[in-house]
Amino acid sequence: MNYSTFYKNLFSRIFCTQEISEHPLVVSALKKMEGIPVSIINAREDLPPEYRNQRTLFIQKPKGNIVGRCPGSRGHLCCNYLTINAYEGCTLGCTYCIMKSYLNFSPITVNIDIEKSVEQVLKIRENNPGQIIRIGTGETGDSLLYDPLFDLSRQYVEAFSGIPEIYFELKTKTDFIDHLVGIKNKGNAVIGFSLNPDRLALEEEKFAAPPAARFAAAEKAINSGYKIAFHFDPIIRCKDWREGYSRVLDAMEVFPEGKIAWISLGTFRYPPVLKDKMGKRWYLYDEFVPCRDGKFRYLQKIRTGMYGMVKNRLKKMFPKVPVYLCMESPAVWQKVFGKNPGKINDLCVIFKPVGYHFENS
Repeated sequence: MNYSTFYKNLFSRIFCTQEISEHPLVVSALKKMEGIPVSIINAREDLPPEYRNQRTLFIQKPKGNIVGRCPGSRGHLCCNYLTINAYEGCTLGCTYCIMKSYLNFSPITVNIDIEKSVEQVLKIRENNPGQIIRIGTGETGDSLLYDPLFDLSRQYVEAFSGIPEIYFELKTKTDFIDHLVGIKNKGNAVIGFSLNPDRLALEEEKFAAPPAARFAAAEKAINSGYKIAFHFDPIIRCKDWREGYSRVLDAMEVFPEGKIAWISLGTFRYPPVLKDKMGKRWYLYDEFVPCRDGKFRYLQKIRTGMYGMVKNRLKKMFPKVPVYLCMESPAVWQKVFGKNPGKINDLCVIFKPVGYHFENS
């Protein structure tokens, strides 16, 4: 794939803050996008209003902290995942994307803050001796969509490669992994692929890689020494959802159990502010109920039925792989698993809270 052409079709203008403009990763990225006008500014506040859109790429050294916790949801169980907000924003065009409800700075933003964020993660590890720490860059943007340009993931993979307690995950709906294959020491790095049936991917994930391409990338990742993960999130109820998700599960059977780090499940949910931004999508006409965190979800009976079908098949295929629910209530956990994650052997380590105080700057 010609990445230069791909990104030149995405972006029409680039802004970069002065303090990071000479960073080697920035210089390399800008060379790949020669021909796109570049402006050097002092801070994000200086970016003209007419360029605050997704056709603009903004590169900065952030003033605040880009390491944090998954925000979780009130009244729902969180897996205590940690995040590094390396990329903010996404141009894959998924109609259901929940980021539309909380990202309030519309240019695609790249945060070049590797040394500080690595130092913070190592401090977390020091404060939690012997504890497994899961951390990734996919909370505020796709981990790999812009990574062939900036190569940020390589810096993190290599920095954590010698630390067995750290599982660093790259979540994606792309197949952009070629630039990561040649890394010698990958440690416990995980490349996670979000999955949906072919029809949903085609209609609702407009510019994402087709599921077959994601599976091919997962196979390539395994062959080059990575662990992989799969994320069924959001599971969307459509007319033939059982058949559609069964076909996805059929395609997963070829993967070796020992190479899959974990699999997560989450049904479609949305906060009220997101509804207007999704337009008149067919899946919004299903039956939803407001939950304690303010988000709308399918009726509990519907959710538990969907989870049960996918979970039971997964555990039959991969009995030793941790399978967990994303942002679900204790009641749903009880109905799907018969117990809460703290009492499930392969999940209690994942769901154990990580002790760390995150500074604001």
